[in-house]
Amino acid sequence: MMTSKPQSLSMWMRRDLALPQEHGAWVFLLSPLAIGLATANRPPSTNSVVLLITALVAFLFRHPLTLVIKSLSGRRSRADLFGAILWACSYGLLGLVGLGFLLAQGFKELLWLTLPALPILAIYLYLVSRRAERHQPILDFAVAVVLGLGAPAAYWVTEGTYSSTGWTLWGLCSLHALTSIAHAFMRLGQRRWQSLPPLSTQIRTALPALGFNLLAVSITGFFSAISLLPSWLPLAYALQLFESAWGFWNPALGQKPTQIGLRQLIVSALFTLLFIALWRT
Repeated sequence: MMTSKPQSLSMWMRRDLALPQEHGAWVFLLSPLAIGLATANRPPSTNSVVLLITALVAFLFRHPLTLVIKSLSGRRSRADLFGAILWACSYGLLGLVGLGFLLAQGFKELLWLTLPALPILAIYLYLVSRRAERHQPILDFAVAVVLGLGAPAAYWVTEGTYSSTGWTLWGLCSLHALTSIAHAFMRLGQRRWQSLPPLSTQIRTALPALGFNLLAVSITGFFSAISLLPSWLPLAYALQLFESAWGFWNPALGQKPTQIGLRQLIVSALFTLLFIALWRT
């Protein structure tokens, strides 16, 4: 009896209960935060660090909450239920403490940024309960747009005040999320081909990714031309366009999703670094 409690505790503290397995989602959290921090005119402060921790635990909160729904709906063992609840409560409490601290520092705008997450989370959990959360590009984009709110949050907290530039950064991060997700679904569609299909099928599969990427370059190019965005910023979006064009000519037949995700993670990281460099020029 003396050994069963520590064993049970270690079972509840398992890594798979605490941390999500889908690595690609991290870029949609970290990229906007990095852009918001790096484009601000002031160096990061203590408040910036608190925001980063709060955003991190808010992101992690979804994973154990998903496991709770899976356990209750029979998709996962009931033995994991208590551990998932424990992690969800821990993340939720830390997130509320961090948000409360920032609100007390005068960043009332952050409260409004949390509201869009609630309906998106509810829809996602409903789909989880129905075993229908996978292969939902609209939902993936909605989640990425919500995570993109980290850009204005990081910008405002680092600047120490509200600025409309934060909304511009959010729109630009959401634009990249759209192109990135469209590219990922193109590659995932290609990997299911047993052999190279007719050219018409290849074009139809690649059309959303190529179209959204061309749209992103065109939009940023227009606003750069009228001096509302830095002159060379469209080059950051051209990087993803080049990647999608390359993916069109080099289909991902038989590739594993992890290979596709890792390559896109690298491209998104390069986009983030290039965006920051071009914004500051």
